[in-house]
Amino acid sequence: MTYRTHVTTLDDLEPGEQLALGGLLRILIRLDGVFSEEEEKILELVAEQIGGREALWRVISRSAQEHRSDDDVRTAAKAVVRTEARVMMREVLEAVGRADTIVPEEQRLFDWLDEIWAG
Repeated sequence: MTYRTHVTTLDDLEPGEQLALGGLLRILIRLDGVFSEEEEKILELVAEQIGGREALWRVISRSAQEHRSDDDVRTAAKAVVRTEARVMMREVLEAVGRADTIVPEEQRLFDWLDEIWAG
């Protein structure tokens, strides 16, 4: 078995980690009630950095099929154990969240992730 020590792209994430990221992005985008142009622009930039627009949208789409509820996504996020995957995912989420003002609901998601991934 090969272990990756540095996670920088979607391909570096395990399948379950990819689905968790896709689901968390779906939640994040919905939390403020608007998918703003700025969020879309930043999501596209981030996508290019981590493996391409099509690859990221495939992950988001697959996550919607596999994790139908926010609880399913949260369960998947709890299952992410590799620190390097958590760091990469948190950076992606924060980049998208900071595209515009982080609303309290988004901050609660970040706080929850920080709490569950602290150990």
